[in-house]
Amino acid sequence: MNAAWVETAFVLLLFGGYLGLWRLKRMRQRRSTGVDPEVLGKTGDPVQTFFAHAARGLTVLVVVVIAVHAVGFELSPWLARDARIDRRLLDYVGLATGLFGLTLCWIAQSTMGNAWRVGIDDKPGPGLVRTGIYSRVRNPTYLGLYLVNGGLFLIWPTPAVLAFAIAFYLLMEFQVRCEEAQLIVWFGDDYRQYLAKTWRYVPWLY
Repeated sequence: MNAAWVETAFVLLLFGGYLGLWRLKRMRQRRSTGVDPEVLGKTGDPVQTFFAHAARGLTVLVVVVIAVHAVGFELSPWLARDARIDRRLLDYVGLATGLFGLTLCWIAQSTMGNAWRVGIDDKPGPGLVRTGIYSRVRNPTYLGLYLVNGGLFLIWPTPAVLAFAIAFYLLMEFQVRCEEAQLIVWFGDDYRQYLAKTWRYVPWLY
């Protein structure tokens, strides 16, 4: 099969897996609790409203990036890759990286249970989740998403994908810090103790 078609299939698998994972979790949680876990931009907080608009903008951007790469539109240097790179090896490493990221997201969602939210709610949940993967890492969902984007870059190692991945990381890092600050407001010393015992993304690194 043509390498370009394989790459497009891998990227669509990762992107579709992300969309399916989020929508399925949202649907199941709404059905079981009657509460929509997607609260992003719905609380009236201006910072979260900004984040919601920025996140939607990135969603549109990644669709455009995927579309132009899929059709082989390489007239711009932003869409060109280094010809010396072994694309077959990177394609499979990228797919494995992205699938591992999606697996982390699924584990995080499952561990959170009905406490899972997209965005910052206007009231605290039932309590801190400190079991399973959350006993070591505070933000496994975000780590998983970074790995998905890393997989995308390995499959399509172009300046455009790199720029998107960097923008995505910076925006999510901003949101993580907002969420952690809000959790301190809600849970006080209990959350500070949790901060001291865990890592933001990667144990013993960060």
